[in-house]
Amino acid sequence: MSLAPRHVDALQELATIGCGAALTALARLTGLRLDMDVPESWIGTSAGAIGDFLGAMGGDLVAVGVRLEGPLTGHLLLALPERDAEAMAAALGAPAPGGVFGPMAESGLMECGNIVGSAFVTAVARLVNQTLLLSVPTFARGSGKACVERLVDHAGSVALAARFTSAGVSRLEGLILVMPEPAGIARLLEHLDPR
Repeated sequence: MSLAPRHVDALQELATIGCGAALTALARLTGLRLDMDVPESWIGTSAGAIGDFLGAMGGDLVAVGVRLEGPLTGHLLLALPERDAEAMAAALGAPAPGGVFGPMAESGLMECGNIVGSAFVTAVARLVNQTLLLSVPTFARGSGKACVERLVDHAGSVALAARFTSAGVSRLEGLILVMPEPAGIARLLEHLDPR
C-alpha cells in the first residue's frame, strides 16, 4: 500500500491523539505515571513483521486485543512483556507472582485493554465525527507471533504503534498497537483528510 505523506501524517496524528487518550485513561486506572514515545507508523508492512516487532520486546508477552468497527476498522492491542504485565497487574491489586496470571490478574489486564480501547475509540470518534465501536477484549499470552495470530484476523500492511513506559515504583514498558484493515484505510482517510 502506498500513501501520500499527508496521509501518513494524518494517521500518525490519529495515533498520537488516540493513544494519548488511551494512556491517560490507563494511568488513571492503574495509578501509574505513564509516558508515551512519539507514535510510529509502518506502511507496507509485510505479513509477520508485526509479530516480529512484538517479539523484539523480549521474551513472551501478555496482550489484550479488541476489534475496532466503524470508520476505523481493525484491531487494537495492548501488549506488555510478561514481567511488565506482572507489574501492571500488581498496580491493579491483582498480583501475578512468578508469572501466574490467575483469574483476578487476567481480568484486571483485560479491563486495562478495555479501558485503553474505549478511550482510544472515544478520542478518534471525536476526531472524525463518527461513531466507533469495539469488541469485548480477548487475552493472549506467548510469543509476539502467537499473540498476533490469536488476536488479529488480518495481516495488515499498515500499523501504528505507541510505546509507553513508567519509571515509578512499578517500572514497566508496553505498547499500544493499532492495525487498521487495509480495505478500510481509504474510508478512514476521507474522514481524517477530506481533501
